[in-house]
Amino acid sequence: MENITELLNQKAAKDEASLNSVTVTKVLEPEIDLGTLLCFDSNDFDTKQLRSDQESYLTYETRNNVQLLINKLFELPMKTEDGYMYVDLPEPRYNLPREKPLPAPKPLTKWQKFAIEKGIKKTPKPKKTWDDILQKWVPTYGYKKAAAEKEKDWILEVPGNAPDPNIDLFAQKREAKKERVAKNEYQRLRNIAASRKIKVPAVGLPPLEGTLHSNQLKTAVDVARISTASVGKFQPKLKKEDLSKKKSIPGLKKEKVPAKSMNEEKQNSLQILETINNKKPKFNLEKAANKAIYEEETQRFREKNSDDKKKGGRGRSKSSFKRPTANKGKRMGKQKGGRKRR
Repeated sequence: MENITELLNQKAAKDEASLNSVTVTKVLEPEIDLGTLLCFDSNDFDTKQLRSDQESYLTYETRNNVQLLINKLFELPMKTEDGYMYVDLPEPRYNLPREKPLPAPKPLTKWQKFAIEKGIKKTPKPKKTWDDILQKWVPTYGYKKAAAEKEKDWILEVPGNAPDPNIDLFAQKREAKKERVAKNEYQRLRNIAASRKIKVPAVGLPPLEGTLHSNQLKTAVDVARISTASVGKFQPKLKKEDLSKKKSIPGLKKEKVPAKSMNEEKQNSLQILETINNKKPKFNLEKAANKAIYEEETQRFREKNSDDKKKGGRGRSKSSFKRPTANKGKRMGKQKGGRKRR
């Protein structure tokens, strides 16, 4: 028994020795702002300890600064509420910068604007209401509400002014409920688009009497063109459509081209330069040689003709002159025997 007691006392003494003291002394007193829970330590680092073991030294200094901050918090007057102790922080002395700007207030919906104009106050709905027909409390929403409605409306009375007495009133009621749900969902999406400043694309033209305006017809054509699975990418273009003018479809966002790296930009520039160089005319050596031979023979013939005229000869007429052709051999028309073979 004594051995167990001694072991427990030794363990307690060892644990107590391993704990750091709550009193921290420093050369310069750190500046502490309790309003923002900041601690500024302007003391110099111990270079020797920092180089020998950086991680443990910084952990030790951080622990001491946090201990000083907690000591200052315990100096404030304590308050107790519901078994919890807390303190009221003083006004901060430093204004910390925000990472992002303050969020803008959400714009009001149509119903909220209408409620403010009419002075309607929002009252919380009760979770259950009393139903006189069923004679019990029915929840205002949920699957139990739908089950109660089905139990209450197990029969529907056909109105006297109904055009068809054999109409299915249950199906008509279901369709009306689907339309109300779709309308509410559409209004909810419009409110979200208005809060995010997104233009909702037009879904059609309003019914008007007589002929429609030309702008409305153009809008209808543009909306019909983008109402495909490819958003009008593969739609054939009109004959009189001006390709130089790009039409802006309301509500259609342009695709943002992601930024490219330096290597990709370099490769694209080199490809463009290569395509430009390929479009330059290539030098045809054979064609240039033939052209030079032709010009040389023509010049030689003209000089010979001019010399004949100077000597008193008539020379050749223009009609009898035949320009030499390059790379074309002369074909002999006559064969052996002095006749042509056909």
